[in-house]
Formats: sequence, structure tokens, C-alpha cells
Amino acid sequence: MIVFDGSGSMWGQISGTPKIVTARDTLARVVGQLPPALEVGLIAYGHNRKGDCSDIETLVPVGPASTQSSKLVASVAALKPKGKTPLTAAVRRAARELQFQEDKATVILVTDGIETCEADPCAVANELEALGINFTTHVIGFGLNEEEGRQVACLAENTGGLYLQADNEGDLADALQQTVSLSPAPAPAPEPAPSLAKNIKATVSLEEGSAPLTDADGIRVYWSATPAGGGEEIRLTTRPDITERLEPGAYRLAARTDKGSSAVADITVTDSELTEVSLSLGAGKIDLYAVMANQDLGLSDTDFLWQVENKITGEQFTAYTQAMEAVVPSGQYKAKLIITRLEKMSPGSVELDVVTGETAQAEVIAQTSKVTLRAFNADGSELKAHDSRLNVFQGEKTENEAFVKMVLGGGALFLLPGQYSVRAEAWDGSKREPVFQSITVSPASEQTINVTFP
Repeated sequence: MIVFDGSGSMWGQISGTPKIVTARDTLARVVGQLPPALEVGLIAYGHNRKGDCSDIETLVPVGPASTQSSKLVASVAALKPKGKTPLTAAVRRAARELQFQEDKATVILVTDGIETCEADPCAVANELEALGINFTTHVIGFGLNEEEGRQVACLAENTGGLYLQADNEGDLADALQQTVSLSPAPAPAPEPAPSLAKNIKATVSLEEGSAPLTDADGIRVYWSATPAGGGEEIRLTTRPDITERLEPGAYRLAARTDKGSSAVADITVTDSELTEVSLSLGAGKIDLYAVMANQDLGLSDTDFLWQVENKITGEQFTAYTQAMEAVVPSGQYKAKLIITRLEKMSPGSVELDVVTGETAQAEVIAQTSKVTLRAFNADGSELKAHDSRLNVFQGEKTENEAFVKMVLGGGALFLLPGQYSVRAEAWDGSKREPVFQSITVSPASEQTINVTFP
């Protein structure tokens, strides 16, 4: 804040030019060179009324020099010196307007005279220095003699500022430039943080505090984000852990798995900070394995089908694999194993209690056998494959509800151990009556069974 002397003595001359004229011109030149971001303002005294020690006025409030400099020059140009010199009270007012008790503040006092309103500038300087955060007053004595200079210099000396004597236009310009260069410049605005290409990272775990799930856990997670204020759901990557980009704002983040588990969280996403979220599914794991009593029958992984049912909710899912792992909501489950080549028959099922954060393990032993059926004529000749059709039924019955599978002569099928009936039909044009034959399948064996037409 520049505190400018507008008292009547400013009409006095230096080298034939009134001091007010020299001060106006010099101040206009210096102010025009201020850094645009420097905050500056102007207080004047003694310019409105004669003999009035309260004649102190803020002509230009503190603001950036880019907007205030022209106002400051115009205000000084309009001054008409006429009154007293209440410089101490003017400095105190400048300190208050700069909020010197809250922030760093500098006052530059330009005066051509000493205090004329019965105030003690030295005592006020001590007071302001003690109360201020980082308060400084610089004093420019314009045309003061040595004794007058000593009476106002304490305003500067007691606050850590400079007292500069100016006896002509050049001295005044130098003094203004020197004191302005010591004024606190505003801290540069921080560079905006760069936008992140990916500003959200999310994971899921079985329970609070457990390790995040990964692709190795055999789980598919469907992620979505819905704007908090309403809007269209945004679908994200389908995997257990994601790193994505969302526009800044508030969202409801949801994760649901392909086996019925789900979790949600309300989040706020910014442009330049990574938002990390960990959701707990409240789930456990099922670990199932189909044990083949005979491994040499040529079954592949997709010949095993697991049918899993949540006994509480009734929800079901299937998986074609011999060894099956799945993340599921905690609860009670029934898992049924089917060898796909056995049609309706199942080697067995198991029941499991799934606890949050734990793995429920079970296995089903399959005593599956491989049976090859061949059809012969009475003379021992074998019917070609497409000349015979063999229908297999469970037990001694040949009704539809006991039907297992149909194969052509010479064809193989997979059966569980037990009793079966075979109805063989010839397609060779002889219109022979079907042949019925009972067969016994041994556990985990590979058998060939012949059927002969009489």
C-alpha cells in the first residue's frame, strides 16, 4: 500500500517545480512498470480539508497492478494538496487494510513533511511490528532535511524497512523502484496437476481385509458406474481388478460376479488424483473335482459338467470342466456332476456350506466305464454300422423313461456300473424282429458286448 502525502506543503518547489507535480510524474512512471500480479493500493492524506487530522482516504483498494495501476495514477493526478500531515495514522490505516495480522504486508510512505497531528510514529512502528505477521514500512522523505528525516525514519527502522532520502525527481524514482522491488510478490499460482489417463483403480475381495481377487481365481466381475445425480450406467472392464478413466464427479460403483455376488460403493473421482476402491463381496469359494476311477477311457475336460445350485436362493450355474473353482455368495449349495456322454446319469452329487472368506472343497468319484456294442448275424458275420441300431435302457425296462442312449453297431458309449437292457434293431432290409439282451457293466472298466440276431 502506497501512502501518499497530499498535505499543503506539497506545493513547495524543488528546482522550480512543485513537489506534487514531480511526485505525480514519478509515481506514474514507476507504477506503470509494476509486475501485473503485484497487489498494490493507494491511501492519501491531507488532500480534502485544511486543519483536519482525520483527512485520510483510501483512493485505490489493494488489487493486482494489472487493474489498479491506471486507477492509482489517475487518483494521484487528481490530488489537490491542502491539509495537515497525519502520516502516523495513515500508516496504521494502511496496515489494517492489508490485514497485517494475517498476512505479509508492506507500506511505502511518501512524505515531504513530519507528523503534524500529535502522534508518535516510532511508537506506532513498534506496535505494528509486534502485532504483524511480517509487517514492513519503507519511508521516502521527499525534500526533508536531516533532522526531519530522523523524525520519520523510525517508521522504517523499527519495522525492518528502509528510509530513503529523495531531493529530486531522479532520487524519488530510484527510491520508489527500490522499495517496490522489496514488496512481497504474490506466490505463483500452482501449476494445475496433469490429468490422469486412468483415474480409478478398483478391486474386489472375498471379505474385508482379504487379498484382492485376480484372473487366477477364475472369476468374472461386471463393473459399472452410475452418476450420483442420475444418468446412464457406464459399463467398465470385465475382470476382477480394473484401472479405468471416469469423468470427474460422484458415482455409485458396482461390482457383480457371474455367480451371484455383488458389492457397491459411493465414490468421488477427480481429474488428477487416482481414486482407489476395494469392495468386499461377502463371498467364499467352491472347489470341486471329478475323480475318474479309470483315467484311460479318453474323456476330455469338457466331458465333465457341474450343475451347482444355491439351495437358499435357487440360483443355478453350470461349468464344463473336471476341476471347478468358483467364487459364490456364502450359503448352502448342492453340486451335481454329470459326465456329458452319460446323458441323464450322474456319478453323484455333494452338498457344501460356503463360509465368507473360506473355500469349501469336495470331490465326486466317477466309476464310469466305456462299453462298445457290436451286432452280429447268426452266421457270425458282423452287421455294418448303419445296418444296426442299439438302444440302451437302465435296468430291465425298455420304456422311454429308462432310455439312456442309442448307438450304431460297433459304437461306444460311457455308462455307470450296473444292469442295462439293449434293444437291437436290424436295418439291413430283413425286417427281423428286435433282439433284447441284458448286460452288466463293471465299474471303471472297458468292455465290448456282442448282440447276435438269431
